[in-house]
Amino acid sequence: MLNISENIVLAPFTTFKIGGQAKFFIKTASLDDLFEAILWAKNKGEKIFVLGGGSNLLISDSGFDGLVIQIPFNGWRGAENSGFEISDSVIYADAGVALSKILSAAVQAGLSGFEWAVGIPGTIGGAARGNSGAFGKGTGDFIETVEVFNAQTMKKKEYKKEDCLFGYRESVFKKNKNLIILKTIFKLEPKEKEKIQSLVKENLLSRAKNNSAYLGKSAGCFFKNIPWDKEGVNKEKLLADFPELALQAEKPKLATGFLIDFLGLKGKEIGGASVPYEHANYIINKNNASAQDVLDLANLIKGKVFSRYGIILEEEAELVGF
Repeated sequence: MLNISENIVLAPFTTFKIGGQAKFFIKTASLDDLFEAILWAKNKGEKIFVLGGGSNLLISDSGFDGLVIQIPFNGWRGAENSGFEISDSVIYADAGVALSKILSAAVQAGLSGFEWAVGIPGTIGGAARGNSGAFGKGTGDFIETVEVFNAQTMKKKEYKKEDCLFGYRESVFKKNKNLIILKTIFKLEPKEKEKIQSLVKENLLSRAKNNSAYLGKSAGCFFKNIPWDKEGVNKEKLLADFPELALQAEKPKLATGFLIDFLGLKGKEIGGASVPYEHANYIINKNNASAQDVLDLANLIKGKVFSRYGIILEEEAELVGF
């Protein structure tokens, strides 16, 4: 029997602590719950949104006009084995398992590949969907297969790495909202535990240096960085026209935070939303911000960056219910 609630405020389920009500809401305890909830929504003609850790999204003030399905943080396998298994250098992880939990397990098992995830909130499913990453590494680099449920066909399917179409903060799962990630299989590299721990510590210190791990209520980096080889980006012309970009020339991506900082937008506030001084590519919920406050501030930033550089910023955070 499905336990579906109505008019549930979504803000507490997100790291932004922003968002209106879900018309319908269910916390799933099993895969059967998930399948039944999707079928229930299809029969009623309701839209669905699958909610994981809520760490990389902004939900509108009007909420979500449909069914929000929350997946369990301990995975479908339950608390007994915490939603993941390790065999040799392979990790089998359910979608709801926290990134931090997989990182800790990998370190203890002497497996390298998740050191980049230190200090990053969220779940395995969300990380795979958005190909989350840091320090030059990403989730998709280590994925072998992803098991998916297609809400349109109501069938499960296994996607091999090449089928996932991983790109910079992109995947086939992000493009097709009918594809719901159930579990992932990662192939990691055996390495001395001391070396893995050392890299984790180095990455954590790097995060502490720019305070990005301690910024409070946010969705992490709000905008994607800009690959120099992105279509429509003329690296030579940008470097010639804007001398300040020379500091970014040798990097594979132009840091959006650098542009926002150069334009003097650190500390900029609209309503309760603010660009923190610690990291210019964050927008934080400083003082009971509304989703509209955040969106207005994001649009102001986009306008300023486009006005000077002719670059259209893309949100890394997912916008839900707008």
